[in-house]
Amino acid sequence: MTGSGRLPDTGDEVIGSYLTAIAARLPGPATSRRDILDELRAGVADAADTYRGTGLNPVEAARAAIDEFGSPDRVAAEFHSELAAAQARRTAVSLLAIGPLTGAVWIAAALASHIGRLAPPWEWALPAGARLAGHLAIIALVVAIGSTLFTLAATGRLTRWLDTGRARPAASAAIAAGSVAAVDVALLAALVMLAATPGRLAVLPLAAAGAASLVRLGFAARSARTCFTMGTARHEKRLPFQAGDHPLHLRLATWVLVANFSRAVSSPPLLPQASPGRTP
Repeated sequence: MTGSGRLPDTGDEVIGSYLTAIAARLPGPATSRRDILDELRAGVADAADTYRGTGLNPVEAARAAIDEFGSPDRVAAEFHSELAAAQARRTAVSLLAIGPLTGAVWIAAALASHIGRLAPPWEWALPAGARLAGHLAIIALVVAIGSTLFTLAATGRLTRWLDTGRARPAASAAIAAGSVAAVDVALLAALVMLAATPGRLAVLPLAAAGAASLVRLGFAARSARTCFTMGTARHEKRLPFQAGDHPLHLRLATWVLVANFSRAVSSPPLLPQASPGRTP
């Protein structure tokens, strides 16, 4: 049914309602969802054109094409792994982009205060509680960097050598985002402890560092939850195929080939034309 509550009365409306139902079931980045819907729209339209060539009217042809592709739940499930990988890569790239910026703000704030000096962070003059928080932040940072790099490798060109089914990029992205969130929690805890100790603190730089960590903490927590949800739902949403079913990507390619062949056969052949003044 359409948004107005009536039954669709044209082939385009039938296909549009079908794609809307699929779109509501697709998670992940908007760009990836849009590309998938464009691919599906072209495939369903080609299939409907082929069915119209058999004598069906536009509505019947559209419904026959939809029956060939399957229910919205089944179609969305077939794209779940692809969307989970896209979400994982987007999360990893975002963390890799904002991580150094947040770290630079914290280092600048520490150097501007009494705790900072030109030495490695583990040699700074910190109270015991803040030093423990700093050590925890370093451990979480190492885990975050490793998980982020692994996610990028598992969703990039290395996928031809990596088994992404076992690599589970969504799970590794969730670990990376969760580790980044742990880094920010540890840094904010250290900031609270430093505020309670005597000494000269650069208020504005530390406030900027705290604000940067709060923003990144919110992003990392949301990203970890999204990637974890998509990773755990990967196999739960996969519906069992029935006998005679084929992967959707194969069906899309088949319909495109059939439609192009039908157009080529139905077009009249181009005959060479005689030049003026010459007889064949």
